[in-house]
Amino acid sequence: MSRKENNPAAERPEDPAKDVPETEAGQAGEIREETAPEESAAAGPSPEDFLQIIAGLEERNRDLTSALAAARADFFNYRKRIERDRQRERVMAGEEKAMEFLPVLDNLDRALAAEGAADGSSILQGVTMVRRQFLSVLESMGVEQIPTVGALFSPELHEAVAAEVTDDPEKNGIVTEEILSGYRTRERVLRPAKVKVASCAPNETE
Repeated sequence: MSRKENNPAAERPEDPAKDVPETEAGQAGEIREETAPEESAAAGPSPEDFLQIIAGLEERNRDLTSALAAARADFFNYRKRIERDRQRERVMAGEEKAMEFLPVLDNLDRALAAEGAADGSSILQGVTMVRRQFLSVLESMGVEQIPTVGALFSPELHEAVAAEVTDDPEKNGIVTEEILSGYRTRERVLRPAKVKVASCAPNETE
């Protein structure tokens, strides 16, 4: 019997995969695994990208700052224009009211001019007419005269400067005389009326 017949393993072909060391196969797998993170890192933003982002934000900030300055200037000009318009309206309102007083002044001038040629009653009638016209102008402005004689004394409307003793209890606290006229609007008293007020005499006890 020959040696080949006694050794059957010598006749089988060798497996090429067995010739590759296990260490080389493991290193190849590690190389593939390490390559993937490096490729993903290379795909992220570069420093140049960050610089471009910063430059864009700075430009946006400049644009917003410029727009804010323009808005402030526009608002300032708007306030000035509104104030000018209000001032103009006040002047025009004053002019209109002054024009309403001109006829009153004209009538007063006529009454003074007729002093030498007219008697006292005519002058009195002229002055009375001027006063009535003047009050009419005040009423058109929302100003009215405070009622006095015959009205119950009110500390909000009247200022008592004198007292008149009376025996009639029903007249106690009633305004009997107007010393100086008072005026008011719907909102407030412009000037209280100075008046004389009736007051009951105190009862004398024995």
